[in-house]
Amino acid sequence: MESMFEGVLSFVIIILIISFFWFIPIWFGLKWAKIKGVSKLWMLFGFHPMTGWIAYLILRYGIDPRKQCDKCKELIKMEAQICRYCGNQMSQEEINFAIKEYEDRKK
Repeated sequence: MESMFEGVLSFVIIILIISFFWFIPIWFGLKWAKIKGVSKLWMLFGFHPMTGWIAYLILRYGIDPRKQCDKCKELIKMEAQICRYCGNQMSQEEINFAIKEYEDRKK
């Protein structure tokens, strides 16, 4: 009876460890998607643990932060002065404000 309890306990601990390492990249990926202003759908890759970690690393280190164009609401690069979708001209103050907002979200 005691060995059965130990077996069940070991199984539960292993499942908890696997779940922990499976959900960690999803949680961090969602956090960084929000910080960088990109789609959270990236973390659909988290259905598989390995692709979840890859998606998190891409979001964290491989994608430039984005801001939303005031005119067409499309996501463009943070430093962009002209929207590539509608041609809207951004002032330097708007760019500085977007960069400051990004730095505040990172904290």
